[in-house]
Amino acid sequence: VYGRHLYATGRNEEASRYSGINTRRVVTLAYVFGGLLAGVSGILIAFYTNSVSPSSHGTSYELYGIAAAVLGGCSLRGGEGSIYGIVIGTILLQVLQNLVILLGIPTSLNLTVMGTVILIGVLVDRYVGRRA
Repeated sequence: VYGRHLYATGRNEEASRYSGINTRRVVTLAYVFGGLLAGVSGILIAFYTNSVSPSSHGTSYELYGIAAAVLGGCSLRGGEGSIYGIVIGTILLQVLQNLVILLGIPTSLNLTVMGTVILIGVLVDRYVGRRA
């Protein structure tokens, strides 16, 4: 039930509130779950690297997450997307990173490629949003 409420709130918060969903609770729980998962991922990265340094760990991981979500069909406006799309987006992102390596593009431009993917995804989402 929570997933459907979260999906509905992301789609249209005002309509969700009118339909009887406690949107404050849904949004608060979304931030709590997000913070909890961020904390767990920080602990896992610390275990994996055997060190903790805020300046060197986790940089640009959020960009990869956003790029995977956009590639998977999630709208940056919210309320659209699925877990299957995110899995497909993650696979496509890995294929894209391998393609960057195979094409001989310098690794320093990897973030530029990811930013370009996000930009193209936003433009496609905006175009599709206007047509609907």
